Amino acid sequence: MARSNICKHFVKTTISFIVTFWLFHGHANGANMSTPNRLIEDLFSVYGSRFVRPVKDSNKTVEIIFRAKPIWFADFNENQQVLTFTSSIQMKWRDEFLMWDPKDYDGIQVIDVRKDQIWFPDVTALERLQVDAWTANQDEPYIKVNFKGEVVSYHISILSVYCRMDVRLFPFDEHDCKIVFTPYSFQAKEVSLCYSKDKEARENILTKSGVWAIFALIFEDVTVRHLCCPEPYTEIHYTLRVRRESGFYVLNIGVPTFFLSLATVAVFLLHPESGEKISLCVTNVLALIIFQQLIAANMPPTGDRTPVIAYYFIVVISIGFLSVLTTTLTLGMYHHDGSFPPPGWLRRLLLMKADYGRQPSETKLKDVDERYSLHDNPEGMTGLDHKSSSDRELIAKMSQNPSTISSSRIPVDTSDSGSSDISYQNAWREAAIRIDKILFCFSMTAITIVLLLSIYLLGTGKHRRN
Repeated sequence: MARSNICKHFVKTTISFIVTFWLFHGHANGANMSTPNRLIEDLFSVYGSRFVRPVKDSNKTVEIIFRAKPIWFADFNENQQVLTFTSSIQMKWRDEFLMWDPKDYDGIQVIDVRKDQIWFPDVTALERLQVDAWTANQDEPYIKVNFKGEVVSYHISILSVYCRMDVRLFPFDEHDCKIVFTPYSFQAKEVSLCYSKDKEARENILTKSGVWAIFALIFEDVTVRHLCCPEPYTEIHYTLRVRRESGFYVLNIGVPTFFLSLATVAVFLLHPESGEKISLCVTNVLALIIFQQLIAANMPPTGDRTPVIAYYFIVVISIGFLSVLTTTLTLGMYHHDGSFPPPGWLRRLLLMKADYGRQPSETKLKDVDERYSLHDNPEGMTGLDHKSSSDRELIAKMSQNPSTISSSRIPVDTSDSGSSDISYQNAWREAAIRIDKILFCFSMTAITIVLLLSIYLLGTGKHRRN
């Protein structure tokens, strides 16, 4: 009996000692705990689950104030129409479970907490193309909380979004890149998303990339209903208006293309005997095609919006091919043997005389030089009595001025042989030169009209966008 009482007394003493030690140790730890740690311990000891919306009344809506500001362009893939840029994202909301009186905690008004400790909205960009995490600073999960329960979250996002391009006014084109932000898991009655109304939210801090620049930011709060769900959802339609820096393309593509078009027209002024008409035509056409391909390489493969400059290239390249074909034709005409005159319709079209360019045949003129050379046989002039009176008059002039014999030509009657003594080579040459002049006027007029029309369309398009 005595032994049993001794055991009970020992157990009571041990328990009392343990309780006393625990209370003393806990009081000592509480006395040594810093005020911020004590504040955080007090807040999260009663916080509850971080998967529950931070409102004490479940029927109350959590309002999130959202702000997104682009910082710089990472890439703009024009062929795939994908815009990649970084943006500074800020979100504000009120957490009713994170409120305290600063007087109880040495005047502390703001603390830092981890994102995985509290409720955090799943606001996401619907148009983003990447499937991995879209925030660049996931390893920096700390957010600010003040004594009123206002939570502020900052992070840097990397967004790759589809941006439909309108290249009709290239290189003065502008594009609207639209992004939709929404709290993906919450309906409008649970979480309301609205864009910040302060001046800082609309400030453009984007660093220019040298090729693209943002000249306008447009935000719109929208409530939508989806076919899957009867309840409405809130969205922010975030539009970036992007403008191309056109100086590079004007100086490196526009100006050379204009001078190449003038060189293509100048081919028609080049004399057929220069021997460079065909090579110059082909060189100009190849150069124009190269410039056209440089522009096409930057264009998206869409058929609903054709750049105005593409029509200009079509006209200039068509004139280049026309110059190749017509130069081949005019060179053939210029070097015609002159055995027969140009067709009547061609002479009428070119306003040429019916007997234009009619002259003695070169073969017969050479024969006359050999037969009636005064240097070789001056007395042989008496043998021409049976010729016509016109021939005798010409020979009399030649006898008075023998120095002109080398440049004079005497038509010879070849009725005995039946062959023609008339050559039309000058007519063919004049026809070729006139065709070149007509094509020059036509090409110059066409290029001028297309150039002025392109400038007008570009100016009108820019005015409508502004």
